[in-house]
Amino acid sequence: MYKILIISSLLLFQTGFAFSQSDNVNVKGRFNTDSVRLGEPIEYILSVKYPSDLQVLLPDSTYNFAPFEYQKKVLFATRTKNNISTDSIVYILNTFEIDSIQTLTLPVYVTHNKDCTQYYSNTDSVLFTFLVKQMPDSVSAEQLPLKINTDYNPVSWIFNYPLFSIIIGILIVLAVATWLLFGKRIKRYLKLKRLNKKHLAFLQDFDNTVEKLKSGFSPEHAEQTLVVWKRYMEDLLNAPYTKATTRELKDIEKNENLNLSLSIIDRSIYGRITPDSIDSFLFLKEFSQLKYTNKLEEIKHG
Repeated sequence: MYKILIISSLLLFQTGFAFSQSDNVNVKGRFNTDSVRLGEPIEYILSVKYPSDLQVLLPDSTYNFAPFEYQKKVLFATRTKNNISTDSIVYILNTFEIDSIQTLTLPVYVTHNKDCTQYYSNTDSVLFTFLVKQMPDSVSAEQLPLKINTDYNPVSWIFNYPLFSIIIGILIVLAVATWLLFGKRIKRYLKLKRLNKKHLAFLQDFDNTVEKLKSGFSPEHAEQTLVVWKRYMEDLLNAPYTKATTRELKDIEKNENLNLSLSIIDRSIYGRITPDSIDSFLFLKEFSQLKYTNKLEEIKHG
């Protein structure tokens, strides 16, 4: 059983302390070493012998251990022999002061019915060990022996791989999340953009060949115009327009006006018969425009 009571309870006492040493109460305190370094733990051992019928209080963490700072304590069981009790406690302290010699003495308190008596231990000291042997003198910047050198001193560049990996990981996560949330919309947008780009290119090529027909009709220009149209339709509808004959195209597209236009164009190419107008070629453009519009709606609502 421990008989030690902590010093914080002393706040309950309203009377003054007596500062005397009794032969019946013997307090001793000592450090376990003769030197200490900045912030280094050091043990201070406090022991007290007193008649067993007395009640003794020892300092706790609320006590001011200056110039030392309290870290923790280790208590030992009370030992009683021949009506004399002995209490011991080890305080783990450290210091951040730089005084060459640092001392410490601690009190113990014997409580009575209406007051308490304070007994101090002997004073023990330790030597402070400096890590820096010689402190430099304070010199102003203007008086420092500085050497002026404006030459560039190359410094090796260190790539921050951990930060780079984190950034790449975040970008990948964002990219995956964006694709999961907006993947369909993105694909639809890209399809529409490619479709529009190809249609504009077709119109430009087709109009160029038609202008040649207007300036001077020839079976070669007529065939070139038909080839431009077939290639575009094959890419647009994914159907074998370039390899199909006029008769086969009539089976693919059930459109009387298209069939008539293709027949007139065939006669102008293979029969070398100049048509009365280029309306048949212009109908090919109108037909491709219709298929383009249908394809747009299919993608938008697909």
